[in-house]
Amino acid sequence: MDIAVAERRLTCSTQLVERICDPSYLLVIPLNASLSFVQNGRSGLVQVGEYVLLGQNSFYELSSEPGHQLLMLRIPLSDLRGRLVTVEDHISRRFEPNRALSRLLVDLIKGVSESFADKDPPNSEALATEIIGFIALTIESEDRGAAVDVRNGRYQLRRRIFEFIEKNLNDEGLSPRMIAQSMRISMSYLYSLFSDDNTTITQFVREKRLQRAYEVLVADTRGHRTVSEIAYEVGFKNVSHFSRSFSRHFGIAPRDARQVCQLEAISMRRLETQSAHA
Repeated sequence: MDIAVAERRLTCSTQLVERICDPSYLLVIPLNASLSFVQNGRSGLVQVGEYVLLGQNSFYELSSEPGHQLLMLRIPLSDLRGRLVTVEDHISRRFEPNRALSRLLVDLIKGVSESFADKDPPNSEALATEIIGFIALTIESEDRGAAVDVRNGRYQLRRRIFEFIEKNLNDEGLSPRMIAQSMRISMSYLYSLFSDDNTTITQFVREKRLQRAYEVLVADTRGHRTVSEIAYEVGFKNVSHFSRSFSRHFGIAPRDARQVCQLEAISMRRLETQSAHA
């Protein structure tokens, strides 16, 4: 377990992901300020006393006020998948958490962190096993009404749509009509699939393109590609529109995004070297 004091933004870029030898899940708990997150085309806000589960094997971003504190618990993939087969469907808070169990889980992890900040707990492997078991129990208890969606055709269709969008982001012609035709569904049904997440297909595609652009920018620290080149590469037709959208979404201009990678590298190295036990 690691307590991280971060600046306003903490990003795991594609470049850093490629250097991680043993990707894990990260359970992230804000301690003193709410926290925004982005991963796999989803974004949201985590309040103090809540958690978000992220995958360490793909781009993610966390942001909050300067000096905020986080608890980040690194969980080996096999340890959590062995207890919860559908764990991937819970990445980035797809479902509403169970409030009672969430409070218990956050209090448990905070208590362990405070009690053993400067020493190893007795029988640490057994303790880690119990904590991971309770994490799996808490995640599995997330909104059962929404969880039914995981097993039906509607959810599987959404997954195919997400994959299609990911593969075709650089196509300027990517549109709701193109997506609907490729999936052999009506436009109205396509729109209803995205209303499940209180978003629109157009907004989803735009945010995925902005996320892809951010990944490219933070990996290109020497500026080998211009902002214009990257904008076109991710499917934007107009550079000015791209720059305005990027600044609104990330709170930073595209030309400045390359400067944020130093903290990311330091933070990821800390996570890589931290102890596997709580």
